[in-house]
Amino acid sequence: MAEHETSRFTEDEEAVGTDAAPGSPGMPAAPPRKRRARIVAAVFFAAMVGLLALPLVSTVQPAYYARYPGLQERMDNWRVSTHGRMSCVSCHVHPGARGLLSFAARSIPAFYVQLVWGPHETNLLEPPDRTACQKCHTSYRQVSADGDLLIPHRAHVEILEIECVVCHSELVHAESPEGFNRPAMKMCLEQCHDGEIAGDECVKCHTRKHVPEDHLRTDWLEIHAEMVDTIECGECHAWTSDYCGDCHSKRPVTHVGNWKEGHAERARTHAAGCMVCHSQESCEECH
Repeated sequence: MAEHETSRFTEDEEAVGTDAAPGSPGMPAAPPRKRRARIVAAVFFAAMVGLLALPLVSTVQPAYYARYPGLQERMDNWRVSTHGRMSCVSCHVHPGARGLLSFAARSIPAFYVQLVWGPHETNLLEPPDRTACQKCHTSYRQVSADGDLLIPHRAHVEILEIECVVCHSELVHAESPEGFNRPAMKMCLEQCHDGEIAGDECVKCHTRKHVPEDHLRTDWLEIHAEMVDTIECGECHAWTSDYCGDCHSKRPVTHVGNWKEGHAERARTHAAGCMVCHSQESCEECH
């Protein structure tokens, strides 16, 4: 009987030694060296996560960019704009894992560099693409809010695939001459609507502006200088700060090529036109 009990005890002891985990009842605790290694590994892992997470969390906070001297004014404009309630990440970090990884690759090194060298003017945030804008805005709007401008957004955004910030470059962080959210007309005319890339007829975009009748006179170029005191040129031409200089600083299209050889004949038939820019004395200077 005693021999049978001894054999059973030995079998139970072997079972415990085989299946039970260290530190469980009937088994000795793990060696101190292994416990220390696990603790060190856990602390190291937590530290690495923290070192990576801290820059990501910090660099999407408005306060982070307010510390940069070159961005202070832009952040002040953002706070009073219609987008002041939107977070930085909502617009400037592209959605999805690829966008987050791309932002992390820029923000993590920059965060630790500025800790050593101090804030600089580097802007970590890229301009938002149209997918970020379309999270809130549709491309269906055809006219401006005041009803004057015809703006086929679908044609610009979905067909031509123009990024929203191409037109709305001063949407949030800067104030254009027309105020927030209003693209400058000069930008439209210089980038696209120059008559070649896209049409430049006023009535194609403006519902309330038409070419005045006096502008259609055949002698308008000759008499327009006399009209500046009777009409408000700025109602249409104020999109440029020097709308007179835009024309008068350039050589007329008739004054190119062999102009010197042929100008005498034109002067005899268009003398009044010459006098718009030239005086009688200017002819005598050469002749």
